[in-house]
Amino acid sequence: MKILLDTNIWVHAYNKSSPNQKSAAAIIKKAIRGEIDVCLTSQVLYELFAVLTNPKRVEIPLSIKEAVALCIELWECNEIEKINPSGVVPLEVFKLAQAFKLCRAEIFDCNLVVIAKENSVDVIYTENVADFKHCGFVKIVNPFEK
Repeated sequence: MKILLDTNIWVHAYNKSSPNQKSAAAIIKKAIRGEIDVCLTSQVLYELFAVLTNPKRVEIPLSIKEAVALCIELWECNEIEKINPSGVVPLEVFKLAQAFKLCRAEIFDCNLVVIAKENSVDVIYTENVADFKHCGFVKIVNPFEK
């Protein structure tokens, strides 16, 4: 099963003050050990960098140097597949945005869903299941819910 981790899963894993840090970190560790098939997009990595370096978003932000090192390490990790959009992704994203009346930051989750679909992702792990309500072609799961 191919799993795309939404930004919030990565943020919890690397935010030591998060109540979900241990659970999220366990998911990442399983991926690095090859026990689960996890993939990553550049969009998620950029969002991770933005959140982890923002003192308004995390209690103890990373320095730019720490965040850069983490993001490069994740991007270069051979056990985590990198998936990228093709040239048709923007067209599909904007068609879905119009069909579902998406606006503001909702476009970013829509983009992830289309990239996931295009790259045969089976499931997206996210804490924000409701943000993906427009998604009918990829399963959405909150890994923190029991």
